[in-house]
Amino acid sequence: MKLCGKKYLVTGASSGLGLAITKRLTKIKGTKIVAVGRNIKSLHGIPKVRPLSLDITTSQNIEHMLDESIHLMGGLDCVIACAGFGYYESFVNQDYEHIERIFKTNVLSPMYTLECFLTKTTGDIAFVAISSMLGKFGLPGMALYSATKHALDGFHDSYRYEKPKRLHYMTVYPISLKTRFWGRIATDIPLPYPLQNADTAARAVLYGLRENKQTVYTSLVSRLAPLIPLYQHIGKLRLERWMK
Repeated sequence: MKLCGKKYLVTGASSGLGLAITKRLTKIKGTKIVAVGRNIKSLHGIPKVRPLSLDITTSQNIEHMLDESIHLMGGLDCVIACAGFGYYESFVNQDYEHIERIFKTNVLSPMYTLECFLTKTTGDIAFVAISSMLGKFGLPGMALYSATKHALDGFHDSYRYEKPKRLHYMTVYPISLKTRFWGRIATDIPLPYPLQNADTAARAVLYGLRENKQTVYTSLVSRLAPLIPLYQHIGKLRLERWMK
């Protein structure tokens, strides 16, 4: 799709990949952007960006987010769903609310956003779901996070065959990014590797959108699939050390 002159909604836009994508969109001619996050201080003063502070884990807030975006920009062409978070932990003695919170944010929110986006618009539109390489394989210490990304991966595999023709649906699989994402989980966790710059990943996202890709891998490291079992074993050892 042509990126210039379009109206964009970016969730999870206040930091990390969402912020990097938002900043890159401002450099494209004629764009209008609504950027959604819980803490939007980082978005103030960025040209073309209308910040919107909102918790998008409820259906009412998701509907309000889309209605407000359409009102502010006079329409909506593309949603880029970056909002998400993870836990680093051993899956032991977890309560229901702990599990529910991550699935609401990482799975239910983008799915319902897509549903509402379709019902509130006409014409050709695009939806970008930010998944993770952990939607392709699991990693010790991240069972819940990986489960949410596997859910998005399964949705992608099925939905691409049933989506309406007017919708371009794209799923993105970043590797670990050099952002505050992991720092928000804990300050002492053994970081996944290799780490990728968020702006590099953002560039890959917009390239894929422009080229009408269904799937985007932000790093060539994703080609090293045969090494995944070794990587998982190393992850198990690191989790065991961290738990001690």
